[in-house]
Amino acid sequence: MGTKKNYGVNNQLERIANALEAQTGSVSAAVLDAAFSGSIDGTNTTALFRRWWRLACDLITRNEGEIDRYALLTRWFTLIGEAWGDKIYTLRGPDYRVSNGNTALTPMADLAGKEAAPLCTEVSANEFHWMDEDPMYWWVRFNGISKADGTMDIKAVEGIDDEFDITGNLAPVYTGSIGLWHIRFTDGSYEYHTWATRQGGGMHPYESDVAPDGTHRAMHWEATFGGSLTKDGKLTSGSGYGSGWERNENTPNWRRAATTGIADARKWGSYEGLYSDTERCHLLDEWQFRHYNLENSGILEGCTGYTTQCVVAVAEENAKRVVVTTANGANFLVGSCIEVGTHGDGVNTDRNTAGNYDIIGCATIISIENVTIDGTAYSALNLDIATGVNIPATAYVSTMPWVPGSTERLPGRKDGSLYNVTNGKTPARIGGIEVIDGAYAIGLDPLWNSDWNADRDPKSIYSVYVVRDATKQGGSISASHTLVGTFTGPNSGWQYPRHFQTRKDDMLMPEGFPGSGSTYLKSAFSFYGGSGVRAPWLFARLGLGAPAGLACAGGSSAPSAASWDGRPRLSGSGKTRGEWAA
Repeated sequence: MGTKKNYGVNNQLERIANALEAQTGSVSAAVLDAAFSGSIDGTNTTALFRRWWRLACDLITRNEGEIDRYALLTRWFTLIGEAWGDKIYTLRGPDYRVSNGNTALTPMADLAGKEAAPLCTEVSANEFHWMDEDPMYWWVRFNGISKADGTMDIKAVEGIDDEFDITGNLAPVYTGSIGLWHIRFTDGSYEYHTWATRQGGGMHPYESDVAPDGTHRAMHWEATFGGSLTKDGKLTSGSGYGSGWERNENTPNWRRAATTGIADARKWGSYEGLYSDTERCHLLDEWQFRHYNLENSGILEGCTGYTTQCVVAVAEENAKRVVVTTANGANFLVGSCIEVGTHGDGVNTDRNTAGNYDIIGCATIISIENVTIDGTAYSALNLDIATGVNIPATAYVSTMPWVPGSTERLPGRKDGSLYNVTNGKTPARIGGIEVIDGAYAIGLDPLWNSDWNADRDPKSIYSVYVVRDATKQGGSISASHTLVGTFTGPNSGWQYPRHFQTRKDDMLMPEGFPGSGSTYLKSAFSFYGGSGVRAPWLFARLGLGAPAGLACAGGSSAPSAASWDGRPRLSGSGKTRGEWAA
């Protein structure tokens, strides 16, 4: 679909660089960058990036300089921003106050007439689409450790360094993209959202792209995958899968609270932090920007309806599989994760109960096969465990959140979901970032202070406290937190908003209640029916169903709360940030 890639320009650029070098003795970085910037046409960004990187590194080495991957990536995003500096991308949708709940967005300006990004599964052909290489949508992954000044010590870049580690054991994995300028406004009938790679027209950066000194960052980055733990217990953002469906030595970080997660994150260093609303806002915009709809629900569902529990059908000893009825076997998916327990009381099915995971706490299904035992047909769930276990007749099997990395099977740079984009059973990838993986993503920025009074209208008032310095994140509201606003709800429990407040600080504060699960924003906010400090639990969990989605947030859990259905997620560029004063 679209234009065929043109890689012929690469050799031409090398000849230009070599000729300039022969004439002057050294090509300047500015000349090199200008040559590449002028050659970007929206079909060749990846190929040019790899050639540019090699030439830029050669130039630095010749001048006896030290390679700084963060500085180089910042240069690259500045370069492609200059190449696309005359582009204005705009989406228009009905103002929620006058609309009938329509969520479709109309592309305008330089987006007019362009197709939204395709949604793919693992069997989709990797056909070229214009968004694959467009500078405003282009992304690259890297391993990095956070630094005190809000930048990154980048250890390896995918496609550049052989040392790049998708598992995140070398360092957490982040997806970098251009730090865009944008503006939202309404004319009373329609809402508009405009993006550009240069400042102008009242546009401002995303708050996650504002450096601590108040300047604009050329690169935005987010954790690529949901959280897992490295072999030595650090919270990372790498893929948990090895070569096949077999897991590497990373372990899930389910049943860990935000307060535990921040301690695990800081094992890399004191400047790491947990997920921020500034990144969730950017991700929701990324969805709209790529797919021309307010929200993903029902379009690219993610894992919101994959919840299966059953008693085993056959007891076995020293087994690396679980045998279930063929009917139950049809409800499990290869690549997904399960727990197995003795199910001591035979009644309690809560996945938090130790009796439901005391045999196998986490195992990936590497295959499902039909087997016949004593003349009866069954399904065998073959597992990625190293040592066989005893499975009693009472054993209970439960689906669990996916090990990070299932979307690695998607073609190329495509968005989508592993088997089916709408059935709610597998995680989603959007702009190189895997989300909605069956566990809530737990963050620590903001913290919400809930005030609930059954005799008051509104009953729920949430005060929003942000912390812009990752070293100050914690389980309580401190002097380092800033009150930036409030939002209210009609009652406790799940409530559907129609909109988010239009803000420049990228805090997602719902408004316009009541909406519904079929119109406006299709995911909901869960208000706590009491008072206290709440940490964000975001996106979805197994079987959440209608309230789930990119705009979904659970506001009912304290920072110290832990459960099988939540996992702390690392923050990217939003963890340490300044304020845009212009």
